Amino acid sequence: MYVKGPSPVTQIAPGDLAPQIHASRRSLLTAGFGASILATAFSALTGRSASALQPSSGIEEDREIMKLAMGLELTARDLYDLAGAAGADPVVTLAMREQHESYAQALAGTSGGSASTRNEAVFSQFRSGFSSADTSAVARVAYDLESAAVATHTELLGLLSEASSARLIASIISVEARHCAVLADLAGLGNNLDALLVNTADPISFEDQ
Repeated sequence: MYVKGPSPVTQIAPGDLAPQIHASRRSLLTAGFGASILATAFSALTGRSASALQPSSGIEEDREIMKLAMGLELTARDLYDLAGAAGADPVVTLAMREQHESYAQALAGTSGGSASTRNEAVFSQFRSGFSSADTSAVARVAYDLESAAVATHTELLGLLSEASSARLIASIISVEARHCAVLADLAGLGNNLDALLVNTADPISFEDQ
């Protein structure tokens, strides 16, 4: 059943994560989670973008759009799991994957589905980059992914007709843009204003979704 009403998602605070990463998570927030919405540069993904989808005319159409967003969130979660398993900084990978999973669950609740299906095309595209113990290298590819996610969710936001759906997507955009600021710093781009302030990312393709 489609659930109407206020968005079920809440901002994830440092204390929401496991106690053993609390101190390091606070340092991540200092590095960039507390920044205002920032976007980043990203080379284009091929295929049809979200803008090729039809604007929603009601609840049923909104549900389909939210399922696409949910698939992207599950993909990001699984990619950060790969990085963590490979040996990349567990504080960074856990913090990121937990937020993506939280949003996938919220989107599932709003769409009336289950948080179970990721975007396999995107997972395959980014898999090798995330399968690394080099935290800086993972940050660079994660920066690309998060930038594309911000662009994609922004496109999807413009297609929605239900206020509750739009609020949820907007909250996701806000946090994921902050992810970009943290990742830019970890990737050695903290002094690059274009990397911090400009998002040239194309929305991710939903050609086969």
